[in-house]
Amino acid sequence: MAELLIEIFTEELPAIPLLKNLSNIEESWKKILQTHHLETHFDFFYTPRRLALLHRDFALKQPDTQLKVYGPPVKVAYDSNNQPTRAMESFLQKNNITQNMLTTAIKDGKEVLFYEQNVLGLESKDLLASMVTTWLLSLQFGKSMRWGDCKESFIRPIRNICIMLNGDLIPCHAYNIQSSNRIYAHRQAKDIQKKARHYSPTTIESYLTFLAQNGVILQQEKRKALILQEIQALEQKHNVQVEIDSDLLQEIVAITEYPHVLFGYFDERFLKIPKEMIITSMKENQRYFAVYKDSALFHGFVMVSNAFGGDFELIVKGNEKVLRARLEDAMFFYTHDIQACMAFGDLATIGFMDGAGSLADKIQRELQIVKELIMLLNTKNMYCNHDELVLIEQALQYAKCDLLSQSVGEFPELQGIMGAYFAYDMGMDLEVCLAIREQYLPHGLHTALPSSKVSAFVNIANKLDTIFTLFHLGKIPSGSKDPFALRRQAAAILRIAHQFGFDISIQELCSLALKVYPNIKQAILTDFLTERIYGIFPGVNPSIVRCVLLAHFSVAQSFDKILALSSYFESVDIKSVIGTFKRVANILDGIELTHNITINPTLFESSEQILYQNLMSYEHTKNQGYKENALDSEIYLTQIQTLFQLKDDLDSVFDSVLILTDDVQLRTNRIHLIALVFKAFMEFGDMREIAL
Repeated sequence: MAELLIEIFTEELPAIPLLKNLSNIEESWKKILQTHHLETHFDFFYTPRRLALLHRDFALKQPDTQLKVYGPPVKVAYDSNNQPTRAMESFLQKNNITQNMLTTAIKDGKEVLFYEQNVLGLESKDLLASMVTTWLLSLQFGKSMRWGDCKESFIRPIRNICIMLNGDLIPCHAYNIQSSNRIYAHRQAKDIQKKARHYSPTTIESYLTFLAQNGVILQQEKRKALILQEIQALEQKHNVQVEIDSDLLQEIVAITEYPHVLFGYFDERFLKIPKEMIITSMKENQRYFAVYKDSALFHGFVMVSNAFGGDFELIVKGNEKVLRARLEDAMFFYTHDIQACMAFGDLATIGFMDGAGSLADKIQRELQIVKELIMLLNTKNMYCNHDELVLIEQALQYAKCDLLSQSVGEFPELQGIMGAYFAYDMGMDLEVCLAIREQYLPHGLHTALPSSKVSAFVNIANKLDTIFTLFHLGKIPSGSKDPFALRRQAAAILRIAHQFGFDISIQELCSLALKVYPNIKQAILTDFLTERIYGIFPGVNPSIVRCVLLAHFSVAQSFDKILALSSYFESVDIKSVIGTFKRVANILDGIELTHNITINPTLFESSEQILYQNLMSYEHTKNQGYKENALDSEIYLTQIQTLFQLKDDLDSVFDSVLILTDDVQLRTNRIHLIALVFKAFMEFGDMREIAL
């Protein structure tokens, strides 16, 4: 076994594309190793200027293998005169062998041509150049570039390819570069002649030592740990709390080779503007961490320098100067926006979508949708009173106004948030301000939902109109393409409906589309929303989701019953349950379960009597004795646990009684008993759909 060091030295790599493709970078190299039968453990490290693969136990040659090739059947390979046919000739030509090298073997019960050969493994040094080139060509970062007269492209210009096997340089010519064993230090690490420092390592340890001594911490996890350690030290020194944004931390790790954490200040007068403007300016533009003191935003910031030595005080002052200019702009925009009192312009002049009118038109559709939604829920005793409706309508009318503000023009990430500040400054109800702020929630599958009923209605109306309008225009997501994120918005609608216990089905939600677009294809829309539930429960057996959805419960009930069934089936033998309900399916085939089912208990045998009595006991007690304030999913789980105790009684009936007897009266009574039991299960879904 040998050491293998591979370093791709580049110009500064952009952090976001690199981070998005980290797993693909490693996976691609693993596949190349597998293809060449050289699988082994390796470490992958990255900095802004290098991608490194380190193997400490790499095979010097491929293992020898035995090649076994099966050909056409002997009857096909020879004609009636025992002469080779075209089938044999093609097999010989394809494998570059002669007829005397063939034997026969039995495969799938037939005698076929067979060829076997011992294949000697190639030396790794003869394979590595091609392997590394293939690896580099396989990496896709979304965007790439060419430089000089190089025909190949990469995310940034490649300056050196170093492949060292047991201290020997492996020749490689790619990207118009001849491989070299020269390793470069940090940009600021100079030799005595003020030239960039470089080194020719012979081992992995000498490689790591040179980098560590010359301003490059190769291991990204070490850089991350160092940043967090220095942040903690600053927190203790200044008695503050630094907000660690995980995405920002990962990005900083990717853009630094030798991180050093520094603390800076900005003028306290800027704290008068919304903290989101300050934090966004620091994070998005400057890559700073926000600082808090006593739970309030502090007039300080934490930055991470990539400098290897130098005057850090000068670096801090320079960054303070840059941030001050940005916050001056933010204060100017916010001050002028406040003075405008949300009269930033006419939303009728801003198009929402080609063929769908303006933002003003969208607001009118949202107002219509929310009224219809409230009317529908009111029929189900989920009342939204007149005062709440007034707040909802006001929030919808002002929700999009901030899109025309200077603040959102400068910080588009803050749409809705800035609108909430402007509404609050105008003295609007706090519920309205909150609804404007929360109109775009959630930002992901497991992130926060709207926190009030008014916010929920505003949020749902906004998303429903967007989905309805795009379906009306034929812009329906297909495959992996979803440019308008309609799947995410649909999932959000369903999660919000569950959160607030809206007793409304997907079919009823989709029927609201007909109020604004009478010709919309409602069946396609319904299927689209229904499919989203599978994505909301990615870890749940899809057949459990399907069994619940087939019952067409309300969204809130569907969610709770999926959760309850999933929790129950984690603790039982699902195969046994499937077997029981397959028998039920066969017996009830063609039986209409929606009709009244009559039972004559006097015809029961012993096992039937036990099943019937336990069913009646379940029906009598299922809604009694549950904990107060329990979640609906917890109540359903308790009911399911009790209900599934009937499974043993059901199996006992199957084992001891002939259901499909020739006696018509008995057969009908027994089928009706099975149907009555199954109707109880149908309150949670069609159990016949459960599968492994």
